[in-house]
Formats: sequence, structure tokens, C-alpha cells
Amino acid sequence: MNAVKAIVAWLVRKGIVFALIVAAIAFHQFVWPLISDGTARTAATEEWKSPAEIRTNLINLKRQAIADLEISQRQFLAMSGTELEATLQEKRSDLAKTDLDLKQQQGWLASVRPTAIIAREKLKLRRGKLSAEIALLEAVIDREARRAAFNRISFPSQSAVEVARIACDRANKAVRTFNNGSYVKRAAANLLDNRAVKLTQTARAACLSYKSKRSARETGLAAGKVARAELEASQVALAQVRNDVAARIHDYSPDVTKQTVRSILLKALLVLGAIIAMPFIIRTIFYYVLAPLAERRASIRIKVPGAGNVPIPPAENSRVSVLITLRKSEELLVRQDYLQSTALGAKKDTRWLLDCRHVFSSVASGLIFLTRIRGEGENTTVSAVRDPFAELTEVDMPQGAACVLHPRALVAVAQPEGQPVRITSHWRLFSLNAWLTLQLRYLVFHGPCRLVIKGGRGIRLERAERGRIFGQDQLVGFSADLAYSVTRTETFAPYLFGREQLFKDRVEQGSGILIIEEAPLSTRQKGGVRGGLEGAFDASLKAFGI
Repeated sequence: MNAVKAIVAWLVRKGIVFALIVAAIAFHQFVWPLISDGTARTAATEEWKSPAEIRTNLINLKRQAIADLEISQRQFLAMSGTELEATLQEKRSDLAKTDLDLKQQQGWLASVRPTAIIAREKLKLRRGKLSAEIALLEAVIDREARRAAFNRISFPSQSAVEVARIACDRANKAVRTFNNGSYVKRAAANLLDNRAVKLTQTARAACLSYKSKRSARETGLAAGKVARAELEASQVALAQVRNDVAARIHDYSPDVTKQTVRSILLKALLVLGAIIAMPFIIRTIFYYVLAPLAERRASIRIKVPGAGNVPIPPAENSRVSVLITLRKSEELLVRQDYLQSTALGAKKDTRWLLDCRHVFSSVASGLIFLTRIRGEGENTTVSAVRDPFAELTEVDMPQGAACVLHPRALVAVAQPEGQPVRITSHWRLFSLNAWLTLQLRYLVFHGPCRLVIKGGRGIRLERAERGRIFGQDQLVGFSADLAYSVTRTETFAPYLFGREQLFKDRVEQGSGILIIEEAPLSTRQKGGVRGGLEGAFDASLKAFGI
């Protein structure tokens, strides 16, 4: 199995090195040429623009569009005929293409990339400019058409009408004069020259010419008046369009309040900074505000009626194995994984639970399927068969003595036959110290009995004397007559950087003893998912005093 793990680890390491080599070659061949000629640097600079820089860029583009539109106006006004029509068709084609470009997908992160934002706003600006130019061209073409229609109108002049009127009057006068002459003259003239008919025909033709010219002039004057009005209207419309298209470009103000890559990265950096700083801020508040308040809370005292005043004698130094010699009418309950050797003549059987009144505690702490050994003077060696770091010590609990103890540290109990060790539960649900130490229930073991206790790299019994301070994981048990509370860790910097816990356990001065584990983490797995789950499970067990 280890060989397979070693092979897999070697393959993974070599695969990572291979991937890095491929990335380096690709960078040298494809990315570096772009950087060397400035293309990548320019693109990176463009993508790093802020919303204010984008607005400035677009304002400059608007100014350029206004200047271009003014040039277009002068050009359009100088055009005529087919040139105007061709230009109009070209602008309409460009507008249709721009609309298609605007309808296309914006691309990856287009809403936050400055280059994409500017490109889209350029299209919108171009569309506005094209719309303005098309409106201007249509107005110019309409004006030119009205002007051509006005110029095509022709009619007789007033003098020509007057000349025709005079000719009509003269012809009529000649007819009247002829008719007013003597009969002889008229008869002779008619006979010789058919004078009356000719004079009448001349008068009729002259008057018809006069009436035709007069009617043509009246009709032409009316049509000219209408055409002039239409030409003037087209000129006014052209002027209005020119004003409107300029205002349309001036009023173009794109909404560039959206986020950009730069603003998102800056906000992400701020959030990251807040995430990094928040634990330090919280720890500072806890250290200088919460911890002093907690220290002033009342200590936890376990009241044991009729017991707890008998002192517990000191124990020997912890060692790898402990030899238990059974006394008269005494039995030994020992966990299977700590039973190293027993006497040949000892009586042995199985005890299912350490205490039937505390089933959950017995099961959770591993005090089940215990081996019970009997026989006066029989020797039993108790040792950690599977834990290389565990050391043991024996604590003698005389009659009347009481000790708060975590059952997880208990590996064997020597007790009088027929008199199981008495275990009592004491809850402290309304104590702040209990919540701060995450221990809401305390299990008290009452004598007479002998307890074999284990600990990582050893177990130490020491007197409370003037009071002691120690890590929360180190305390395995203490005499029931002691006052138990919490105190703030001595130094701020280690706690600030997560090297120490905020609170340590504190036992005030007294005559009792403390049972302290030397290295509580040496026998527990740390790190990883399993370590985290085990840590949460251990915390829940500690809350129940296990």
C-alpha cells in the first residue's frame, strides 16, 4: 500500500513539473511576443480603467463625434442631386450594420470589461451620429427638391400681359371704328378686302392671347406662392434638423455606473482585507473587552454534601505501566486496550458498563466491555497496549474524598466488591464560566476507590496551593472542593495570531489537587477533515463532562 502511495505521489509531482514546463514554453512563445511589442501591456492598461476614466474617454468620443457631424453638415450642404442620394443610401446601410452589431452577444464579462463597455458605447454613439446624418441628408434632399420645383415654375410677365391687353384693346377699337364708318365705305371695304371679317378675327385672336397670358400669369403666381412656401418650409425644417442633430449628440450621455474589472478587484481586495483583518479585530475585542468581563464572573464550585473534604493523597509520577495489586474484597475494572497482563489464578469476567446510571457517559468514554478481575493479592499490569504516547498514574481516593474527572481519561478502577464507585452529575447551565469552558456538566467520582488515569506523555498531580492556571485541554480532573473558573491568556500576541486560546482554566487557591495531562494533543489526530470532525465531537463530549 505504501509503495502504491509513493508511486502515485511521484507521478503527481512529475505531472505538476511537466505542466509548469508546458506553461513556461507557451508563455515564451505566445504571450511574451505580445508583451514585448506593447500589445498585451496596452490591453491590460485598457482593461484596468475605472468608471471615471471610461466616462472621460466617452466624453472625448462625443466631442469627436460632434466635430465630425459639423464637417458632415458642411459636406452635405455642398452636395446636390445623385451625390446626395448615394450618400443617403450609404449612411442607411451603415446604420443597419451598426444595429446588427448592437444586437450581437456582448461576450465574456462584457458588462465589466472597460474595452467591451467602450466598444459598445462607441457603437451607440456611431448609431446616434448616423441617425443624425440620415435625418440631415433627408432634409437637404427635400430642400433641394423643393428648390428645383420652385425653379421649374414659369409664367408670362406683367409687361407681356399688358402688351397683350393693349393689342386686344387696339383690335377692338379698330373693329368699333370700322363699324362706325359710312355704309358706302364699309361695303366697299368688305367687297374689296373683306375688312370686317379680318378686323374681327384679329381682335378675337389678340383678346384670346391676352386672356391666356393673364390666366397663365395668375396660375403661375399661385403655384409660385405655394412652391415658395414649401421651399421656405423645407429650409426651416433643414435648420431644425441641424439644430436637433447637434443637440442629439450633445445630449448623448451613456450610463457608465456599472462595475468594471478594476472596481470589482478593488472591492474584492477590500473584502479580502476585511476577511483577513476581522479575526484580528474580533480577537482584540474579545481579549480586552469580553475576557475581563468573564474573569469577574463567579467561579464554579461543586458542592458535594457529606464528602469532598477528605484530602486526596499525592500520587506517584506517571509511567508507561502501572501494577495494581488487589486488596481484600476488592475488584478491578479495566479497559480491554489497557489490560497488558493478569495473574493466572485471578477470577475474570466481563462488566458491560462502568456505571449503569450513566450509560451514555460510559459508552462515549469507552468504559464498556470492561474486564473485571478479582482475587486478593493478585497483580494486574495496566498499560497502553495501542497508544505509544500514553502514560498512567494511580490516584487513591479514600472514603469521603471526591474528585471531578473526565471519564475519557479513566482506564481502570479498583473498587470494593459489591460497592461500585459512585458517580454523581452536577450541571452548571447558568454559569458563564461553564459556557466559556464548554463544560456544562461535571462528573464527580467518590471514594473509596483507586483510579488509574491516562494522559498524553504523562499525568501530573499537583496541589492547587495559591491557585494555578493551565490550558483548557490539559485539565483532566480536580478536587471537588476547589473553585474552578477561566482567566485570560497571559500574552496578547500569541492569541492574536491564533497560537493560543483566549481562555485558560484557573483554579483558585485551596488544599485540593489538580490532575493535569502533560500533552493532551499527542494522542489525538490533528488536521484534515477527520481531525475537524473529531474536534467537534470532543467539544460536544466535553460539554457533557466526558
